[in-house]
Amino acid sequence: MSVVISGTDNFVLNADSLGTAAAGAFDYDGKVFYATPQGTQRGVVPGAQFFRLDAALAGANVNTAQSVLGVGVTLSSSTVYAFEAVYALSKSAGTTSHTMGLGFGGAATINNIGYQLTEKFNVNTFTTVSYSDVAELFISTASSTTINTASASATLNLVFLIKGTVSINVGGTFIPQYTLSAAPGGAYTTAAGSYFMIYPIGASGANVNVGTWA
Repeated sequence: MSVVISGTDNFVLNADSLGTAAAGAFDYDGKVFYATPQGTQRGVVPGAQFFRLDAALAGANVNTAQSVLGVGVTLSSSTVYAFEAVYALSKSAGTTSHTMGLGFGGAATINNIGYQLTEKFNVNTFTTVSYSDVAELFISTASSTTINTASASATLNLVFLIKGTVSINVGGTFIPQYTLSAAPGGAYTTAAGSYFMIYPIGASGANVNVGTWA
């Protein structure tokens, strides 16, 4: 590994093959930063791309895919990423029965994906407590997956916690999306504070093995 101090005083590591892990070492292989706090316990240092809504984002009253946050992120080829997100979506008008599906669009092509999704839904408010209104899924496709039963309620509040990994084949945009089965008559709004975080953890094509797993 070599170190470069750029003209703008940035501290830059040149990419190199990973040697034997050593306590106190900091490494970069061209995709991921690593640090070894003790022994040979090398670990990923998350270089996270992060997007958080600072104001509510109004969606559209349509039955086609739309962006949850209004943006997508550009990912690199041959890289595995870990991601985490919280979405809060609500509507207060429209009584056409519909379901909601979650998924990912964009130009990036995917080798595989797997994520846990926990959903809380309620007709009252985001903070109404009802343990019967919680569902949990494991999803292994980027295509839109229906995540709730049909509802014709004018008022609906949905909260999603998502954690998972995705292996990218060819790099490009990666867009968190939701799709309604029918235009409900009133659009959903993504609440301020909803966010998406994603960071590289290794190269695609094999198990990601960082640390002392054996």
